[in-house]
Amino acid sequence: MPSRSFNRAAVAALALGSNAVDAFWRLECPGSIGLARIDPLMDYDGVSGHVHALKGGSAFSAKSTADDLLKSKCTSCGVVQDKSAYWAPPLYFEGDDGTLTIVPEKPPFKAYYELNAGKTSDGKDQTIEAFPNGFQMIAGDNLRRNTTLSGPDPDESGFKGPYTDKTNNEREQLAIGFNCMNYGFSGGPKKEEPTLYRHHLPEKSWIDANCPDGIRLELQFPSCWNGEMDGGEDHKDHVAYPEWINGGNCPAGFDKRFPQLMYETIVATEKFIGKGGKFVLGNGDPTGYGYHGDFISAWADGALDKAVAECTDLSGEMKKCPVFEFAEDASSCAIESLPDELKDELNEGPMSSLPGGCEIQSGPERAKKGKGASGSSSGGKSKGAPSPVNKSKAESPAAQQESSPVVDAPESKSEGGVSTETEPKDEDKKEKHAAEKAPAPVAVAPAPEITDAPVASPAAENAGNAVRTERYTSNGIVYENLVVMQEVTVTEGAAKAKRTPEAEHVKRHGHRHEHVKRHAHGGRRLR
Repeated sequence: MPSRSFNRAAVAALALGSNAVDAFWRLECPGSIGLARIDPLMDYDGVSGHVHALKGGSAFSAKSTADDLLKSKCTSCGVVQDKSAYWAPPLYFEGDDGTLTIVPEKPPFKAYYELNAGKTSDGKDQTIEAFPNGFQMIAGDNLRRNTTLSGPDPDESGFKGPYTDKTNNEREQLAIGFNCMNYGFSGGPKKEEPTLYRHHLPEKSWIDANCPDGIRLELQFPSCWNGEMDGGEDHKDHVAYPEWINGGNCPAGFDKRFPQLMYETIVATEKFIGKGGKFVLGNGDPTGYGYHGDFISAWADGALDKAVAECTDLSGEMKKCPVFEFAEDASSCAIESLPDELKDELNEGPMSSLPGGCEIQSGPERAKKGKGASGSSSGGKSKGAPSPVNKSKAESPAAQQESSPVVDAPESKSEGGVSTETEPKDEDKKEKHAAEKAPAPVAVAPAPEITDAPVASPAAENAGNAVRTERYTSNGIVYENLVVMQEVTVTEGAAKAKRTPEAEHVKRHGHRHEHVKRHAHGGRRLR
């Protein structure tokens, strides 16, 4: 038979050393400035409907601007120049008797700044820009209690994109992660869990049996930008996810590129093993689908611009960035002032309801506004938070999630307190959900010793074709893989072409999640 040649898009995990493509740093925040019902984006100059865990500049308030934040006396994050604000709802445990208690965090909270390169929709290379001071955005949907995906945890391993939904609805759901932490890895999930592996909060019985070191809450923010400082009432329309969520090219109208911001919070769910009850987010969400976070950029002295240009060490360690000055008081930094009505509010428990009386709503329908859910993040209404420029157009590709309504799911199965639409068809998905339904106890293993980050491999020729990054945890070390697109010419004939060893390499950044006992809130009530 005559042979013929053709080009095929092949996916390869290559060991890349190109700083311009995959450099990143982990901004570690060893402290929290507090817990409070404050949200200057969705409830400007008012009280939010639900509580948030607050990180960053101590001058944070219900009407914070970048100028206000830059005057902060301290920051709970580790870099002196960074007075930005990072906030998201904390996790609570509700006992069978209805008593609620905060699930303590395991510091440090991490904000990843990932320098993932890409192209515009018309194929032009993008230059990664620093967030300008005053830039603000929200990721996630506070009112979501269900999924429109093919199942709660579609298998994202391998080459299954790009995602072409025009409203970012699908990408936004895939940009949330609840990963099981098992440093000993004796039993538990059969596979290492990459970043953003599970997109819902599992049932407590499964977490108890399989996650002896807690769970990791993850939230990926969009990195494609249309040039406006704010995005309308939901603070989203000015940004969009790239085609691979955490990598790839940007959609039309969003030609500018920011660092990819991701929040990572490890919480000590193991403290509640054996206790009857359930876990619920501070916005009244027991499903995890409504996890969300907010961000206001406030970096002093042009430090972020310099960091984007100079902080290109592949280890991700912020202390290897020559631009940063490091704070010594970050773990003790606290919010400078609170509204009178919040000064004595109990936020950690034990208590009979969530702060502010926020109602727990399990879905599958969207959470109702006016029940503690309307005061924050995508679905609520802003109360006039000032925007530095005109708001973005309603027809933006990153339009509000309501433009693509959530379809209520049939009650065919229950996962984390909420029905899901369909049983995953993929065998790997079935195996994962079968494991969650039939948990097996495992022994709690001590955290491993800290190890040095591996040395990065030489740069690959096709570094510019990076499409996404993936991280997973194994034996207490987080590995990061960079996936690139590579054009491979294959000749078919009597003999099949063989894959060369160069087709698959993995670049790994080893950085350990420390297993510590103290938590970010210091066990104090805000005053």
